[in-house]
Amino acid sequence: MGNKVALALLLLAAIIIMSACGGTQGTGLGAATTATTASHRPLPRNGHTNPNKSCESQGINSTQLGTGACTEGGVQYVVANYGGVVRLRTLAAAIVRVTVGAADKGHGRVVTPRRDAFLRVTLQVQNLGRTPQRFNFGQTMLGIGGDDYGEATGIERTVHLESIATANGGVVGPGETLRGDVLFDITRADYEQLNRTGRFFIWNFGGHATPQLVRGAGQVGQIRLYAGETG
Repeated sequence: MGNKVALALLLLAAIIIMSACGGTQGTGLGAATTATTASHRPLPRNGHTNPNKSCESQGINSTQLGTGACTEGGVQYVVANYGGVVRLRTLAAAIVRVTVGAADKGHGRVVTPRRDAFLRVTLQVQNLGRTPQRFNFGQTMLGIGGDDYGEATGIERTVHLESIATANGGVVGPGETLRGDVLFDITRADYEQLNRTGRFFIWNFGGHATPQLVRGAGQVGQIRLYAGETG
């Protein structure tokens, strides 16, 4: 990618830990590994939250950093901080780690991003239901500042070997956990502010990410990448 991306990757190294992992299926949802330099000051431990009340009234915002369920603009959010678990109606999800790369390779191909870098988010997703479910391509989204990024599904399908939607065919049995990656093609400017404004969004099984989070969008999970759980 040249000196420009090399410099950007050095800057990002101060934000996230560079490591790799594969896709595996097991039972139980383990604790997520904290891998960013997000704030680790004591955060509010929200008790019971009301999904029908506003996020702001319950302190579930970027200032108070509360967690739990709330509604904003007709959309029901379930919010956690990095290192925590989002529990939606059909699944529970945690981020294991976040990594970055200037290229991706697999199945005999090497590809470079259209923008500046590939951001890889490694997830553990547990099926909370009683029937098998499938984790689909495009079920997550990345928000950084005012920019929203859909998954690089073309790369996930054909190149990236650890894509969560290809691990075990994306199928998760009742109570089981699927582990793997989702991939985003992002700009240098955005990954430099990942730990200041980054948010990761995830939909229930059968849902599809959309940047138009408006009334009727259904339940959406959000994990703040700029605030970490203290354990």
